[in-house]
Order: sequence, then C-alpha cells, then structure tokens
Amino acid sequence: MSTPSPTHAPIRRDPPSFSRSRISMDSDEDDMSPPPPRRDYSSMSAPTAQTTSSMLRLPTGWCEQIRHAALSVSPDGRELSYNAASNSGTDKDSAAARTTHPIPPACGIFYYEVEITSKTTKGHISIGFNGKDVKTSRLPGWEKHSWGYHGDDGLAFAADRQGRPYGPQFGAGDVIGCGIDFSQNKAFYTKNGKLIGHVFDNIGKDCELYPAVGLCHNGESIRANFGHETFKYDIDDHVLQQRNQTWANIQSTPLRWPSPAPDSKGYEGQDVSGSSLSSEDRVKVPINRLILAYLSHHGYARTARSFEATCKERGALSDSESLAPTSPAAAAGTEDQVMDMDVVSTSVRPVSETDDIELRTQIVQSVFRGDVDTALSETRKYFPAVLEANQGLMLIKLRCRKFVEMILEAAELKKKMGVEESEMAVETSGDGMAYEDVVGGMDIDDDASIGADGADGSTNGFGVASSSAIPIKKRKQSFASQHGGPAATLYGDALSKAVAYGQELQSDYNDRPEVRDILKRASVIVAYDDPLEAGGDAAEVAGQNARAVLATELNQAILQSQGRPTRPALERLYRQTGACLMQLALLGVGAAAFADMPKELLDA
Repeated sequence: MSTPSPTHAPIRRDPPSFSRSRISMDSDEDDMSPPPPRRDYSSMSAPTAQTTSSMLRLPTGWCEQIRHAALSVSPDGRELSYNAASNSGTDKDSAAARTTHPIPPACGIFYYEVEITSKTTKGHISIGFNGKDVKTSRLPGWEKHSWGYHGDDGLAFAADRQGRPYGPQFGAGDVIGCGIDFSQNKAFYTKNGKLIGHVFDNIGKDCELYPAVGLCHNGESIRANFGHETFKYDIDDHVLQQRNQTWANIQSTPLRWPSPAPDSKGYEGQDVSGSSLSSEDRVKVPINRLILAYLSHHGYARTARSFEATCKERGALSDSESLAPTSPAAAAGTEDQVMDMDVVSTSVRPVSETDDIELRTQIVQSVFRGDVDTALSETRKYFPAVLEANQGLMLIKLRCRKFVEMILEAAELKKKMGVEESEMAVETSGDGMAYEDVVGGMDIDDDASIGADGADGSTNGFGVASSSAIPIKKRKQSFASQHGGPAATLYGDALSKAVAYGQELQSDYNDRPEVRDILKRASVIVAYDDPLEAGGDAAEVAGQNARAVLATELNQAILQSQGRPTRPALERLYRQTGACLMQLALLGVGAAAFADMPKELLDA
C-alpha cells in the first residue's frame, strides 16, 4: 500500500487503542495501576488484511495500460504527453488516462495537482475524475461517471457536453489542483495555490473514482503531483478545517440514552422509574457509571472515591452504587467482599470493595516496579485462583519475569564492578599485576551453560538445543576478585542465584512443551551484559513495556477470577466505536476519516 502523504486525511488501518503508552499524571500516581500498552486491534476488522490493503491503496501515478494510444507515460508514471501521427484538433482526437488505483473514500479528502507543462493555443485539457470503465477516447466530464474542469473555457462538465461556468481558464505554466471531499461527496479545484470552490454534487456515490486527465493536441503535456512534492495549495489546512467541522457536528449532536420502561431496571439493574432527574442529567448517569468503573478497574482509587462522592452529591449516582462493578456475589444478594486468608494466623477477615481495588493495584504496581516476589506473594495470599487458572500459566509468566529481573539486577551489579575494577587498576597500575576485562554477561566460578538436563549440557534449560546454548565462561580471577571488591562479590552471588533459578524453572516445567516458548523468550537476555542497552529482542524482553504488559495481564486475570470483565465498559465502548468508524470509512462514509478519536479524546 502506498503511504498516504500529509495531504490526505489519515487512513487508519486499525481501530484506535484506548490505552496510552505513558503513565497518566493522575492524582493517584502512588497507587494507580500501570496503563496498559497499546494493542493491535487489526483482527477486529471484518475485511481481511489483503482486502483492506487493497481498499486503502492510494493513486500515485498514471496507468500504463489504461490510457489512450496517443498518450505516453513517463517512466516515473507522473507525466503525460500527447503524440499522434496525425491530429486534426477535433473531439475525435481526445485522449485520456487515469491512475492505476482508485481513490479510497476512507481517506476522507483526496487531492492531487497537475502542472500544465505544454499547451497549444487551442488546447482542450481536462482535469478531474473517471469511473473504472470510462472510455479513454473522451475527455473527463463528457461520459457517464466522469467529471472534469476544462482549461480552454473554464467550464465544469459532469457527464454532459454542455458544461456550466465554473472557474478561470488555464494554460501552460499553471498548476491546477483537483480534490474530492468524501464527507460531502463534492469536488473542488485550485489554481496556482488558490481555492476556486466546490463543484459537482454527489460525486463518487455510485462508482469508484480515479484521477483522470484528458488532452487533445500534439505537443500538450502535463506533470502530476500525487503528494511526491509540496503542493501549491495548503491542503493540510483544508483538511484540518473539515476535520474540525466534522468534530463540531459530532459534539453538537444530542446524546440520547435509551429510556427503559417504567417498571424496568436501568443500567446494571438500578431502578430508574420515577427518577426526578432532568433528561440532561439522566443522560449523565450512565456516563458517570462508565467513568467510575474505568477508574476502579485501573486502580485510581482516590480519584474514584472523589468522583463517586461528587456524583452522589449532584444526584448523578445513586447511594447504592459503589466503586467496583457489581460482582456475582453481590448480584446474588450476598455481601461483595474478598476474604483475606492470612497464611500465618489462618484468620479470615472481610475486605471491602475499596480495599479490593487497592490490594489489586498494589500487586499490579509491584510487577510494574519489577518486584515480582511481592506480586507473587500477595497474589497467592489474596487471589490464589489466579495462579492456578489455565494450568498455572500466570504463575509461569510471573516466575519467568522474576528470572529476567534477577538477570537485570546482576547486570547492574556488573556495571558497578566495572567501575571498581577501573578505580583499583588505576591505584595499582604500577604493581605489574594483570588486569582483565569482564568477558560476557554471565561470569561464574565454573564452566557451565544454563541448563540442568544433563552433565553434557545438551539443552540450555529453556528448550534450546545445545548448538544454541549460551555458554557461561569461567573468569580466571578478575582483578576485582583478587582484591575482594564488594560489587564483584555481590555480582557473583546475584548471577549464581539467577542461573540457579533459571535451572529450577527448566526443571519445574520440563514436561510442559507449551511453556518452552515462554522460557526460551525469557532466556534471550542471558547473552548480553546490558539487555536494556542491547536493543532488539533483549530490550523488548527486559524493558519497562514488558513489565507493563505482564502487569496488565495480571490485573485482568485477578478481575476475571472474581467474575468481572477483563476490560472496563468504557474501554470496550471506545474500541467498538473505533471499529465502527473503520467499517464506515471502508464502506465509503468519508466523514468517518475525520472523527479522530485519539486526537480529540486521548492526546494532550
């Protein structure tokens, strides 16, 4: 697919993601859960990837096959010139060409410019659009499914031979811009960077449109710009104005929430019959519930409490509504609570909904900080079902992350050891003692490779064959270890523990082939002194985003274990709206391209 230039409204392949890749500056900074990473939602769209790619391909050059024989196309596909053996200058000599690909309505606004590089005094150059099967022996605008602006008389033709007055004449040296706004199904033209105006109603509603140009006389030539160069006309501002107008129309549209029957229950079972709220306030109630559920889902406990109190003061929430979404236990009429099973005293105490949010948030934040031990301990204490579900898959992921954190800790200690060695080498450089650099990122006391499958090290402990096993070389008495550097001691201990833990993981899950990919992926970082600086797969596994992904999964797993949705309703609503906008754009509703939800709702 050709990449859309800045001259077109952005074509979105996927519905936008609701979550942000950075931490929001909320008042709950200390207890909020990490924002989920951006996700790819391409699988949500109905068309296949191949179909979608075809539908979103932009015109970038004249078609060598679909052109009149009298026209020649330059090698770059942008120039057309008229060269015929004989030419009488009549309508019979008309010759047209169109682009290879049609214009996708999903782009919202499409625009291209044509420079008249050569024109005779009697030239009949026409610039516009053709349908797929329009004859190339006719100028654009003369046939059905054909529209054109003619330079000899300034008339605009829409499937007729009479035309109507539209703009000024144009000739050699002029640059004529031609655009179509699919949100209005109207075309517009510019001359030398100035807008002439809109023309042609209902263009492109019942057929595909291709940029098209027609010439009539020998010696005439044009050169097109489909976004390869800067346009004469400020199309970016044109697109921005239309986008702002579309969003203003959306904002001014009244929001009407379905009204339940007098004896029915409203959103989440709340009784709305006989409500004294005005129609405007009644609309705000379900919106407030969506916001409150989102805040509690992601652990913004303090903000949620403040928002809840404000809404209840204004009558926009009922007193019976609480921070967290209704759980199955509450729906059954029992008290919704989490049982705190203390593993030492075996005492049991009820935990309120607010405490539940804070407990869940603290656990998730532990993962986000790299404190996997705390996350494992607290999850096992308060939400043990999470670690048992799916044959312990979440437990495996957390343990693999712990291995990664242990390697990262060892890498940091190695940096400190390098500093110590440098300082000690300077102090004793005159003693004639040998100084060795640290070799590799996994120095321990004995030759080995990560793995416990056998003495011959046939695998590396993560299902990787011996040919790709990562050797851990013995370092023959580094300079720091000779002088007892504290960082070297700590590094050796940390590395030994990490290696032992990796071997323990392999031993525990040696009979789980489906887990080997997870273990193998985690082992990638073993080969690097500094996985975060190494880039590529190592940085991806070790980086903060990997923590955020796991933290989000753990948060969802805890909610799922409680019978709650893994994603808040507000996020699902946003995602569904994004998917609908994509589908509308692919169906030819050009205005959908201007409903830029990430820009209007998420970007600062």
